Formats: sequence, C-alpha cells, structure tokens
Amino acid sequence: MRILVLGGTGFLGPPVVTRLSNLGHHVAVYHRGEHEPALPFGVQHVHSPLAALPVAAFPPELTELAWDVVLAMFPVGEADAAALMRTFRGIARRVVALSSGDVYRAFRRMRRRWGKTPRSGPCSIPTAMRPAFPRTSRITRRSWSSAP
Repeated sequence: MRILVLGGTGFLGPPVVTRLSNLGHHVAVYHRGEHEPALPFGVQHVHSPLAALPVAAFPPELTELAWDVVLAMFPVGEADAAALMRTFRGIARRVVALSSGDVYRAFRRMRRRWGKTPRSGPCSIPTAMRPAFPRTSRITRRSWSSAP
C-alpha cells in the first residue's frame, strides 16, 4: 500500500513508520524537516513549512498521486481536520487520525504537575475530532504485534 504519514517524526511516528515500512508498504512522511529521526531506508521525506501546526494546507506533490492511506499523527483541532479531509477527499482511499493527547494529561498527573491523581479511562470531552462513542478497533494489539 501507499501510505502518507503526516507528522511521523515525533513521539509515535518513528515506530509506526518503521513498522509500516518493514511490512513492505511504500511510506512517505510529510513534516517540516526540523529534525530527521532514524527511519528505514526507502521512506520518502516531504519537507515543507506548511507542515507547521495547525496544518491548514498541503503542497501539491502530496495530492498529485493517489494514496491508499493518509495517516495524520497529530491532528490539532477542527481547522486541521477540515483541511485534511478537504485535501485528501477523492485522493486517499482512507484517512486515519491518531493522537496520543489523552496520554499527556495522565502523564502530567502521574508526575504531580497537574492535579492529584490520574483519572482512569480516556478523556470524555466530545469534540468535532472526537465524537462521544465507545472506542472500537479492527486492529487489536495482538494482530498488530503478530503481523509479519
């Protein structure tokens, strides 16, 4: 599959990009180019100042080819999501948005920087990016880790 990873150089990106590449997918990473993590040989890098958060526009080279999956590693609100969907509608077969934002609140609480104790479970604040419904996934931790 042809997979475009938006971001992909921070906390979650390198392990995800490495796994996708090791599974044989053609992976391109779109980022500012401010730092270059160690990614597998063959991963294409697309650098642009447009990759600064929030991402409101994408360079033409990302929309000239069809993508099987566009994976947004750090969506930042409604404007970012709207630009993502507006740009890749009809170009990508699937758009997936990931975020580790829930983790940071619990981490700060565990380090006693925010509140007294971590709250169990994910945040329950409904937003345009995160509707209030039970989380489900077709890819379980077991299937991800046992994939060839």
